[in-house]
Amino acid sequence: MSEAIDSGASVAGTRVGRQRTLWGGAFGHFIEFYDWSIYGFLAGIFAAQMFPAGNATVSLIASFAAFAVGFLGRPIGAFVLSPLADKYGRRVMLSATILMAGLGSLVVAICPTYAEVGIVAPLIIVLARLLQGFSAGGEYQIAISFLNEHAPTRNRAFAASPQQFSIGISVLVATAVAALTTKYLSPADLTAWGWRLPFLLGAVLSLFGFYLRSGLDETPTFAKQQRENARTRREVRATSIVSSLAKFPREVFIVFVVSLNGLQYYLWMIFLPTYAYLVGGLDRTLGFAGSILASITYCICVPLFAFISDRIGRKPFLIGAALCFLLFTYPLLSMLAVPHLTFHVFAFVAVVGAMFVSLNNAVLGTVFAELFPTRVRASGIGIPYAVCSSIFGGTAPMVAAWLHQLGGPIYLSLYVMVVCFISLVTHAFLTPETRGRSLD
Repeated sequence: MSEAIDSGASVAGTRVGRQRTLWGGAFGHFIEFYDWSIYGFLAGIFAAQMFPAGNATVSLIASFAAFAVGFLGRPIGAFVLSPLADKYGRRVMLSATILMAGLGSLVVAICPTYAEVGIVAPLIIVLARLLQGFSAGGEYQIAISFLNEHAPTRNRAFAASPQQFSIGISVLVATAVAALTTKYLSPADLTAWGWRLPFLLGAVLSLFGFYLRSGLDETPTFAKQQRENARTRREVRATSIVSSLAKFPREVFIVFVVSLNGLQYYLWMIFLPTYAYLVGGLDRTLGFAGSILASITYCICVPLFAFISDRIGRKPFLIGAALCFLLFTYPLLSMLAVPHLTFHVFAFVAVVGAMFVSLNNAVLGTVFAELFPTRVRASGIGIPYAVCSSIFGGTAPMVAAWLHQLGGPIYLSLYVMVVCFISLVTHAFLTPETRGRSLD
């Protein structure tokens, strides 16, 4: 990856500087998905404390509703932060987003219970989730722009893969933290205070991420854009950046459709242990252990598939991911809906699904970056991605729990299959092959 960073950059010019640039750009994504994952994993534990109801399933759905509400902050964050990143630069905004994510995690960790403050408790949780959603609404696309603009053309997907790799690591860490917390704390301690510890850890990790990002250099591509604006005395306004997206309707639609497949990510990488507990009675600790195997698989496959896509193109992976989930979602989910579900069956389903998810995620960030010019890249990626995620990604666990109550795996599978069919049609007729495009 020696070419990935501009050789003239002060921080990025050394090997240590290159590594700091890559991992500093990706670490915010780690924090973001750690926060969202740990909430998804532990929602079933603290649901009764924060969202009490007469029925345990209703409490769980209410807690996942707060999970989904957090995604409503994403479009707001995307509309506010993306144009600012296109106007002022990627580096400054990356530092801001990671601090906001950590603050949200801290608020969840210290939030009083419903028994202590009544309706204020779920309101605090919702506000914390909205703050994290606002942060995530800027983090994703700014980090994509940052890493891909630092990457060489011929190895762009592989050089930018730390961002998606960090997702797998974050889920792996969140899964391990959730498993250790549930394993070594008694049920009473876990319910009373133990579930708060993973959220405190997320707040501490965000401070470390802020340290990593301090002093990073701006990307060569954006710096070039700034010099061109200065030379022509062109004033860039955030509002004009958003309005200029009207010139890229096809690209915006493609980002939205590719982002639809976040449904599979949240279903397989976050909700699956809870789903296995609901339909097959699998012990939660065993479910987390199986998710660890899935996360390891994801971490191996993402850079591997990204490397291959730099040789054969991006479209085969987008099409392959949609086709695999279209054909195998129902058979895989049906394997979980059996009495006395075993760990080995769950691990198989989790690992296979993680491989399918990595087919899509290995290339989507680079595809997004290659669709837009520098002047609107963060906005072009962030706004349709955030809108789609707020509708389909954030609601995935809640909808999955609801569809399970309606009729088991067939309803949930049909939901996923419709998304995959839309994706296949879009990639076949609209999505261009972007490998090799210049980002200038």
